Order: sequence, then structure tokens, then C-alpha cells
Amino acid sequence: MLPRVWGGEPVGTDVTIVEAGTSDTSEDSSQDIQETSASRESKGRRAVVVNEEEYIAQGPGAQKEEKEEAPAPSETSLGRFTITGYCGCEQCSGGHNLTFSGTVPTPNHTISADLDYFPLGTRLEIDGIVYTVEDKGSSVNGNILDIFYGSHEEALAKGTYTAEVFLVQD
Repeated sequence: MLPRVWGGEPVGTDVTIVEAGTSDTSEDSSQDIQETSASRESKGRRAVVVNEEEYIAQGPGAQKEEKEEAPAPSETSLGRFTITGYCGCEQCSGGHNLTFSGTVPTPNHTISADLDYFPLGTRLEIDGIVYTVEDKGSSVNGNILDIFYGSHEEALAKGTYTAEVFLVQD
């Protein structure tokens, strides 16, 4: 009989101990044992955890490798800016097919800004969409930002408006 510990669950019910240098398969163990990140070497033995939930139920002394999640980007409010729109047509951008940074402008991604305030590559969030500064414009100065749209009609439909702008930092 196995000793009972934390939570009344027996310890070691789903752990197979394998001596170093030996196989972890035997006639008694016809099921495939799936190793997880919880496998570890200890004094020449290797503990193989069969099931994540069972591993958690093993109680005190059981060690689990924690997976680090990437931290969420931080956002800082820069205040309210005047937002305008442009597209790749002759009237809006002289028919240029590339941004000042040399990229192809993309809707919901490319934004034109005053490069004295926001260098190329700066990420700005406006109305829940994160844009990347890839362009500059002759009328884009100070607190004016120009969002790239896929068509002239979209740019006109959005018009000129004021919105809070956030600096997105990784």
C-alpha cells in the first residue's frame, strides 16, 4: 500500500521510476508513456509523469517547471491627436508605392507621423489597432497622424477626427 499525503491521494501512482541506462518499457507497461516537461533526472533515476492533472495532484514535493508567458506590451497614453487618412492614389501620395521606410504600405498597419516625434518603427495604438510608423507626410506635423487605408473611398469615409493615441512598448 502506498502512503497517503496531501489531499488524500496516493503518491507515485502515475510515476514510473526508470534506472539510468535502462529502458522505460516492460511487459508490465504495455501503454505508451508520454514524457512531459515534468520529467527530471534525480540520483540516476528519471520520473516520468503520465498525466498533467495527476502530476498536480501529487502534492507537496512534486516539482513542476513553470512556463513563462511573454509579458503583455505596455501602453502609455500620449494624449489626443488629429487623425487623417491617406491611400496609395496619385492625389493622396503622389502614386508612390512605397513608404518613406521602403515598405509597401498596409491597411491597419502603416501610419505616417512626424519623424521628429515618432521615429520609424514606433508602434502606436489608435482605436484598438496597433500601427507602425513607416511613413512621413508633408502635412503630418506635431500631433497629426495619417493612417494608411486600402482605398481613397475608405480614407475619405473615415475623415478627420481626434482620438487618444497610445505608445506601445514591448
